[in-house]
Amino acid sequence: MAALAATGALIVGGSAVAMVGSGNADPLDLSDVPVIGTTYVEPDLAPFTTLDTRAPGTAEVSDAFGAPTGGGEAALRLQTPGDEGKAKASIIKRFAATSPDSQLAAWTTSAYSAYQDSADFPDQFPSLQLEVDFNGPAEGGFSTLTYEPVYNTTPAERTPGEWHRYQAGTGRWCSTREIPDVIPGDQTRCDNGGDKPLSAYLMSEGIVVTGVIINQGSGNPDLDAAVDLVATPTTTYDFELTAPEVIPGGGECEEPTLPDVPELPEVPEGEHGGGHEDGGHEDGGHEDGGQDNGGHEQPDAGHEDDGGHEQPDNGGHEEPQPDPEPQPEPEDPCK
Repeated sequence: MAALAATGALIVGGSAVAMVGSGNADPLDLSDVPVIGTTYVEPDLAPFTTLDTRAPGTAEVSDAFGAPTGGGEAALRLQTPGDEGKAKASIIKRFAATSPDSQLAAWTTSAYSAYQDSADFPDQFPSLQLEVDFNGPAEGGFSTLTYEPVYNTTPAERTPGEWHRYQAGTGRWCSTREIPDVIPGDQTRCDNGGDKPLSAYLMSEGIVVTGVIINQGSGNPDLDAAVDLVATPTTTYDFELTAPEVIPGGGECEEPTLPDVPELPEVPEGEHGGGHEDGGHEDGGHEDGGQDNGGHEQPDAGHEDDGGHEQPDNGGHEEPQPDPEPQPEPEDPCK
């Protein structure tokens, strides 16, 4: 991805990111500009890790299908080749119990974009999943909540060869396990009435989200698809081969830009002489130094012969004081 070049900088978290250029600067490609509130996921997939990828399934950052609007140039490509329905590809980002992302109620704003290039079953797209714990430290509280476009959208919203945006947080989710007061044992599938809004799962007290999963499960033969711009309660994950560059600097140490000062025209020698003749006035501004005898006349009466003032031995001035010792200059925090 191209390096940034801009006339200004926007401070984000102590760093500077390029703003869209102005003046004579070349316009910036918006895909090259870091977006506030976005986490960029590069080919190492960090902060995600592989959860359950079964060969020949693969999960990799790729620009094969481009990206959705606002998603840069690449996306997470998921492939589950073969007609046996055994391949699987999924990655997970786990959360601490104290993370805002661990609160299930916050996931009502979640969303993601998905693209399907080819599939044995045309309605299939990658799913978004939440790994949850519904009974705290006790055993047996693990389950996975799954949002699938096929149970939440119209056929037009599942057209192959197009990027689609799915508002998962307002959709319906199914659970892989029984959850007290929400999912009975006979509804642990999405295709048997087990799909419910997230608000229904809040009836189970103490349910905690422990991770978000991007999944292309087994049972999706020859599905070649992609996912991007996965929105969680705290960030949006944008998959890129190379993340947009952040310009260092900015803040209080950034050098200000000063306007150019026009040069004054030269004054021909001899004219005006600095505004007045002989230094502004004749002979230093007044005749004979401003006034006779150093600026004060010498009256003959009322004062001694010294001109009206006593003359100390040092000529009317105190003894010169020694120069102060040089002090070290304070350190410049901007160097």
